[in-house]
Formats: sequence, structure tokens, C-alpha cells
Amino acid sequence: MMFNADVITLIDKLQKVADYGERLGATYVELRVETLNRSNLQYEDGRVRSINQRLEEGVAVRVLTSGAWGFVTSNDLSPNGLQSSVKDAYSLASSAAKARKEPIKLAEIKPVQDTVPFKVKQSPADVDPKEKIDYAAEIWNETQTLEPRVKAITIHQRDGIGTKYLVTNEGTQIETGFGHLYMVISLTGKDNGKITSARDNSGSATRGWEYYETTQTPSLIAERLARRVTMQLDGVTPKPGSFPCVLGPVVVGVLAHEALGHLAEADLTLQSAFAGKLNQDVAPKGVWMIDDGTLKDGFGTVKYDDEGVPTKRIELIKDGVFNTLLTDREYAQKTGLPSSGSARAEDFRVYPLIRMRNTLFERGDLTDEEIFEGIDFGYYCIDFAGGSATLNASFQVGVQEAFEIVDGELGNSVTNLSISGIATEALLKIEGVGKETYGYGVGRCGKGQEALISSGGPLIRFASGPITMGGKA
Repeated sequence: MMFNADVITLIDKLQKVADYGERLGATYVELRVETLNRSNLQYEDGRVRSINQRLEEGVAVRVLTSGAWGFVTSNDLSPNGLQSSVKDAYSLASSAAKARKEPIKLAEIKPVQDTVPFKVKQSPADVDPKEKIDYAAEIWNETQTLEPRVKAITIHQRDGIGTKYLVTNEGTQIETGFGHLYMVISLTGKDNGKITSARDNSGSATRGWEYYETTQTPSLIAERLARRVTMQLDGVTPKPGSFPCVLGPVVVGVLAHEALGHLAEADLTLQSAFAGKLNQDVAPKGVWMIDDGTLKDGFGTVKYDDEGVPTKRIELIKDGVFNTLLTDREYAQKTGLPSSGSARAEDFRVYPLIRMRNTLFERGDLTDEEIFEGIDFGYYCIDFAGGSATLNASFQVGVQEAFEIVDGELGNSVTNLSISGIATEALLKIEGVGKETYGYGVGRCGKGQEALISSGGPLIRFASGPITMGGKA
């Protein structure tokens, strides 16, 4: 562990306040200080709609006493301000404890002292706003050049870089640098009265602005956008009903995260379709689904969660068996399962919740060719355009890139395809998992607060039955 002098001063100040909370009578005292330099750009139809940059700084104080939580957030980082926040959080916890029937307890962890640097070639905070505007303008111009039927484009680009400090009365002291780039683009196309839409997500939590200059260039993004609009405008209308289907990495990721991953978050499992299924078969042999906080270049990757627990690779479905849950310290104690490093807070304004990070199906043993073999007619779903899922495992996903499968080969592109079903039933109808094509997408997950996540996997083939196809003319 190596803290510089300024950080040592802040860490010492936070530690003294955490110890003060313990002297008040708190079982657990946690202080999370965060500083973040963030910017947002909205570029719409060839002009800047809005652009801003701001510095955010504050502290989250969480106190456990008499078996209840108290939580306070503040922008006052002075010693007196921090002490006042701890005192207020302690008072809230003491009041809440009077009405609580079951006291909250935390699983024990080993306190950590560590510094986790965040180094990038080009910090987004140092990029001239004009460069960001020019980048968006280039996407706008190149997309329309490639596909003149594109009529409207909205680009939301956001970035941030900052530092978190976590100090507890147990002795945890962690300084973590962090940052992200994230862009969402939506567009519409029109041809002979037919109107369609497409979208694109991209981002990185490990690289700086150089990511846009070398990996996600305007030309590459424009090519994806134009292709999706072309496929939608020129594609055939899908046949309604149930057919065999192959899901590509991005759509597989939506299934893994939205329709299955949330069911394995311990604070939701009792109300979900996975309730009571721990250690039971939920998929065929050979199917593995993981949540990995250590994935290289994952959008949800970080060394420690917001309780100071190291993140790790969690096997949610292990060789077809529902193997374990995602936990924070409270639910690890409640369930008797290990702390999985899954406590995440969007920022210092909110308390940590159990959240996924990078949720993926693992590779199987079939080649891409074998995945498609024997399908007389079905659909290959490549990329999604939005969707929803519920805790009973039902899901509905719009697909913006899809092809018919005819006699094991790709046929016409398909327009306005949607797929729906019950994810837990679909799991049991997996017929094959690919070993070649593999990838994941990036996005934001909402659970009352935002979390950056990745999700994906290999090609997966499903038998006819659990997934229903639909669309509109």
C-alpha cells in the first residue's frame, strides 16, 4: 500500500471519524468519499443540443447499530462536517432499530489497505470540448453518407474520471482511481413510408479518450449504424410463432443479465423464479453462466466493491446447476454464502446494493457451423434494440440485427423482430453452446440507481418452444 501525503491526511481524517462512530456505539461505520470530473454531450441532427462539465465531490456515511442501518450523504468534508454526518447516521440507525424485528448482521471480511491507480493515455477531462463535438459530427456525417435514408441521429456521449476513498472502523482503507466513457446513439430511417429505428452502445471503463480515436472510431460506428438501418428497411417481416433460434453474443448477454442475472441477486432471489432452486438443475449439462468482477476490460470490472470486498469470478450456473448467489456482506451473513464482492453504489449519494458486473455465458464445445446445422427454418438474433424482463423470468427483447436461418444457412435479413419467453424455461431448451464466436456488450443497469455492466457470451442455440418470435409489418 502506498498513499501519498495528501491522501494519508484524508485517510487519517476519515479513520478518526469512523472510530468516533464506533465510540458512539456503532457496530460498523463506513465512509465513502468520491470526487468525479464528469462531462455530458448531446448532439442531435447536426447540432449541439447540450454540453456541460462539472466536478462532483461528497461523502456517503453508512452506520450499523442495534441491527439497523443509518445512511447520510453530504458535500461537507471538513472534520466537523464528517463527524456531524456520522452522528446523524448513528441517530437514524438507532431510530430504525426500534422498529426492526430481525437485526442486520454482516459477514466478516479481512480489512484491506490498498491503492488502486487508474491510468489512461488521454484523460477525458483534458479533452477540448470542440474535439468531442467534432467526433459526434463525424459520426453524423459518415452515417448519412453511408445510408442516405437515415433521417435523424441523437448522440449522447458522457465520460468521467475520479477517485474513491473507502474507510471503515474495521480498518479497511482503500483508494481507487476510476473512470469511464459511454456513448448511446439512436437513429431513425425512412423509406417509402416505412420508418424504422436503430441504436448503438459503446464504452470503456479502462481506457481514456484514446478509445474513441483508435478502437471506436467514427467510421466504425457509422458503419454499424448504417448497416442496422439498411437491414431494417430492406429486411423481411418475421413469421410469428416459435422456431429454433441462435442468439448472438449481445442478445445472449441481455438474456444473461436481464432475464437471469437479476434472479441471482440475493436481495431479489426470494421474489424471483430462482427462489428455492439453489443446487438444482436449471440448464443442460455443459451450460455455465458467470458474473466476473475481474474480467479484463469489462465495463463492470473493479478490484474491490463498495464494501471493500475483493471482486471475483462467480459461477452462477455451473454445468447446468444453479450454483450460488450474488451477495453483499449483509446477505452473505443471511444466506451463509461467501461475500461475492457485489455491493455497488452509483455514487456517494446512494448506498450500495447487490449488483452484477460482467455477466456472461461461458464457451461450449460446438463450432459456429455446428450451431446452425440441422435448422430447417429459424432465426439468428445478433443485436438487441431494447427490452424488459421481470422477476418471474419473463422477457421481451427487440432485435435490430437478425437473419432467417434456412437449411442451416443465413437467409434474408429481418425487420422489426421481437423475441419473448420465460428465461428459466428457455435455459432448459439450450441445444448447443458455441466455442468460437464470443463477445460482450456494454451498458447501464438500473435498480433504483445506475451501474455500468457488461454482458455477453458465445453463440447459443435454443430449440423451438420457449422463445416466441413476433414482429410488425
